Amino acid sequence: MKKRTSTAYFAGANTIYGFYSLFHYIQQPETKRVLIIKGGPGTGKSTLMRQVAGQAQAAGLSTELFFCSSDPESLDAVSIPVLGTVLLDGTAPHMTDPKLPGAYDEIINLGELWERSRLQPHKDSIAELIRQNGNWFVQAYQYLKEAAVVMEKLRWLTAQAMDFWALSKMTHRLLSDLLAALPPAADAPRERQLFGSAITPAGFINHYTSIFQGVERFYLLTGDPGTGKSSLLEQIRQTVKLAGHSVHVYRCGFDPERIDAVVIPVLKTAFAKVTYPHTFSPDPAQFVREQSTLALSRFAKASVLKQHAAERAETSERFWYLLGKAIEMLRSAKRNHDKLEAHYVAAMDFSRLQELREKLCAEIFRSS
Repeated sequence: MKKRTSTAYFAGANTIYGFYSLFHYIQQPETKRVLIIKGGPGTGKSTLMRQVAGQAQAAGLSTELFFCSSDPESLDAVSIPVLGTVLLDGTAPHMTDPKLPGAYDEIINLGELWERSRLQPHKDSIAELIRQNGNWFVQAYQYLKEAAVVMEKLRWLTAQAMDFWALSKMTHRLLSDLLAALPPAADAPRERQLFGSAITPAGFINHYTSIFQGVERFYLLTGDPGTGKSSLLEQIRQTVKLAGHSVHVYRCGFDPERIDAVVIPVLKTAFAKVTYPHTFSPDPAQFVREQSTLALSRFAKASVLKQHAAERAETSERFWYLLGKAIEMLRSAKRNHDKLEAHYVAAMDFSRLQELREKLCAEIFRSS
């Protein structure tokens, strides 16, 4: 039996643009069926997905787990690639509806399993909790937008010291070596974009140790903001795509217009930022053939950095303060959401949910 794996990702993130969704990358060309789970908070959407994933793993099947950036203990989606099956949470902020109802995707409505009579007396309380939740997220995203302005200044201060000509020469050599290492392209290239990390109520969380299973060569990018790490990763991405090879792109959970990591499956190679909060350690049992560090700060003039040292330190402190405030707002939203869930948990008929789960699993795993 092929060794099963479980790989963790985020498909959505709390960013400077608000909630940013990459849910459309969960489904792959081999996906044959998508089950869109609807229902209020606390109705068991994540639990249902966990149980399906657990049964898949018990059967020796690899799974992809997509965690929620607003509650990192909960799941937004599960994929069982070998069965071509995806289950996903189709409620806000990642609203999803069937595009080919019945033929490809369908709705599982957990709202059918609650007792309305238990919810109606709490209508005003539920409405107030939903309103408060929206306010917490508005404030979180305001802090993240402010942090983005501060980060832009931090990048600018560092860029004043950079020798971009020397950096471009190193980049040219790196890309030339990369092209030489790539075999002739055989299949139509595919690109998949997800988040390896996210800003959550529990702080910064990344799943790179899980994501980089099977990677044998690591190029680890270090350097302060403004040294060109994201730009280098974008050039690597474009070079591999233009050469006709598939690539996995992991976008920044703070600013999704930037890239944190690129994986080249055909070479079992990853290029990844390893500056905080992107730090990770490969699984000790993982075979690593090669590991190199690309320290982009070596292209910065120390004398110029020294001139701006005090301002850079002050700007960096301001940035991390704002990030901390955003996380504080997300944490308040999570506590508020837990109160909201309590109303729905009390109204759910979990015996019927268990029946639904057993029927669904029997159907999914019938041919596995």
